[in-house]
Amino acid sequence: MADYRFSAAIVSRSEGHSAIAAAAYRAGEKLHDERTGEIKDYQRRSWSVLYTRILTPENAPSWMLDRQRLWNGVEHREDRSTKPDTAQLARNIELSLPCELTHEQHVELLCDFVQAEFVGRGMVADVAIHAPPYRGDGTNHHAHVLLTMRDIEDGGFGNKNRAWNKEELLEHWRERWADCQNRALEKYGFETRVDHRSLEDQGIDREPTTHLGPTAQALEDQGVPTDRGDQNRRIKSANHNLALAKEDLANSEKRLAALKRRFAAERMEEIQKIVRAVREVDTVRKKDEGSLPLPREPEPPAPPTPTPRRSRLTAAERIEQVQKTIHAADDFWKEPRPRQAPAPEPPAKQPEPEQKPEPEPPKLPAPPIPSGPAPRGRRPSAYDLIARMKYTERAKEEEEKQTAEREREEAKERERKPDRER
Repeated sequence: MADYRFSAAIVSRSEGHSAIAAAAYRAGEKLHDERTGEIKDYQRRSWSVLYTRILTPENAPSWMLDRQRLWNGVEHREDRSTKPDTAQLARNIELSLPCELTHEQHVELLCDFVQAEFVGRGMVADVAIHAPPYRGDGTNHHAHVLLTMRDIEDGGFGNKNRAWNKEELLEHWRERWADCQNRALEKYGFETRVDHRSLEDQGIDREPTTHLGPTAQALEDQGVPTDRGDQNRRIKSANHNLALAKEDLANSEKRLAALKRRFAAERMEEIQKIVRAVREVDTVRKKDEGSLPLPREPEPPAPPTPTPRRSRLTAAERIEQVQKTIHAADDFWKEPRPRQAPAPEPPAKQPEPEQKPEPEPPKLPAPPIPSGPAPRGRRPSAYDLIARMKYTERAKEEEEKQTAEREREEAKERERKPDRER
């Protein structure tokens, strides 16, 4: 199954690396480092190098196609930089190749990607395809791409291009490499696909392994266990056990679903048997009832006789009735009544006694206030008008009685006083 890997690292002097050594290792060749005078010989690894090639942009001089001259030129240019001891020499890209494809298809896939994404931006790319380690499972087909980090100017190397160091560009390369692999797999008829996202982002419950690197890989090839190798073996074992557990869980769920279907079918069969038995009993009962005389059904009760509704008065009749009531009330109040005797004349004017505060007249009871809001749109009836008129007349009579009583009390008080005060 195809596996995705795209890693990028910097070949830097601050970590003790050399561009000549990196190029010799990836190409499996012997190169001379003109800066230090050392010979970097990795011809013993030539068996694992399946393909090498240098791709250059259009404005690159022809001497950059020579691997030794190319990387010695990089070393000499960094000697003239402001920080030669910690200079960044090259960018190393490691790519995994789909194990489903052939060697020729690997070469086509890799060169097309490098030409479009690296060389097209002005970089020089030193490409090498390596075979899987002989101690592995034979599926670790991978490639190394060593890239320059300076623009090409006037037949040589110019300034560093900082735009090539952006994280957004690296993420773009990772996504593009996944797209190129998937197109190649689809082109050659394979259903396998790769994804540049992490396992967590893909929603896959599996722990990722760690890349061994050249040193650990060489020791593992010699049969010497390493920490990274042991860690990867533990991760692979845990992932394998997790896969087995998931498979057992899936099988258990399938068996449970089958048992549920079987139980539902048996239950449905029992229900159908009960329904058939009930129908048979009902059929027998109907036959038995058909031989007997049917009971007489009770007669339905007679509908209730509707109560005749009182005819309502018309508007003209109601007006005439109110007018008669008002005329009768007016005739009642116009009848002559006995007149009251006049009050006695007051005696001669006497010296005014001390003024005493007159008692306040008793307050008349207020008419009752109906509770709740008055009905809207209802006019007062004749009975209301008559009651209101009687109430006014009674109030006047009560006031006259109180006035007469007050005058009689004042007269009696004056008679009881001595003559000298009069």
